[in-house]
Amino acid sequence: MTQTTHPLTEETGAPAYTMVDARNLHKNYSGQTQPALEDFSLVVPEGQIFGLIGANGAGKTSVLKILATLVKPDKGEAYIGGYSVRRNPQEVRQIIGYMPDHYGLYQDMQVEEYLDFFAACYGIRGKKRSRLISELLELVDLGDRRKEELRNLSRGMKQRLCLAHTLVHDPKLLLLDEPSSGLDPRARVELRELLHELSHMGKTIILSSHVLSEIQLMCDSLGIMARGQLISCGPAETVVNQIEALPRRAIKLRVLRQEDLKRAAELAAAFSGLLKGSLRTDDQNLTLDVVLDGDDRTSAAFLTHLTISGVFVAQYGQSTARLEELFLRN
Repeated sequence: MTQTTHPLTEETGAPAYTMVDARNLHKNYSGQTQPALEDFSLVVPEGQIFGLIGANGAGKTSVLKILATLVKPDKGEAYIGGYSVRRNPQEVRQIIGYMPDHYGLYQDMQVEEYLDFFAACYGIRGKKRSRLISELLELVDLGDRRKEELRNLSRGMKQRLCLAHTLVHDPKLLLLDEPSSGLDPRARVELRELLHELSHMGKTIILSSHVLSEIQLMCDSLGIMARGQLISCGPAETVVNQIEALPRRAIKLRVLRQEDLKRAAELAAAFSGLLKGSLRTDDQNLTLDVVLDGDDRTSAAFLTHLTISGVFVAQYGQSTARLEELFLRN
């Protein structure tokens, strides 16, 4: 398909090779007070691997579903390869492959039967279908498993098979929701190598995760989401360096009594330096975990705040917040 331009690229001067151009997307779901998306905008060039990072509920899945034409935005517009997700959903679906975070597998099917089923759905027939299935199985390193029943595959193998399924119709854009979730370290390395191979083949890839350390090496660029908004975006190394430079402290403390834990949680919730959404208590072990938006002085002020309020702290420790903890939000 010839790459086309669209009104947004003409108005903004974005290059013609832009694969994804989403502008000012808003999405509210019935029964929820917090918008899933609020003035969300994103531009992804053709051939790039782009990662969306954020806590669960930050809006990542909503973005991917809108781009996949499965959900309509309340306001705003998005273009995929020049086609509007609102006005041209059929054209968009021809050039995207979408893999949700929870995918259905027919456990008694064989690997090749699974791909054969989807190839048939796309109208691919005869020798072309047989050749395609073999090529896809080789691509995802499952060529020796073609007669294996899906129930016998590891999670990593199932993940690669589902990725092969999204490639049946040779899409230009892959939308992958939490593709590394639950994978062991070896499977994550295999996934990273496969995504890089697909990128070298000219595919544009957008993937999401709530764990930065799992996908930062997979992506050329990263976008950080919180409360339905894109709060940071740029080359992967630049974004990671910006996050690591943030003054944040992860605090873990233990008390001796249930009453102290309850009081400590109340005081922590009211503390001005608390990173929203980071408060965690463990009633069994009488521990409290928080992330503070500040440095060592903030940590010292927090401990003082507890002790002068009558909380007896048995153990108190702090560390620089891990990257994943920086995305915690209500």
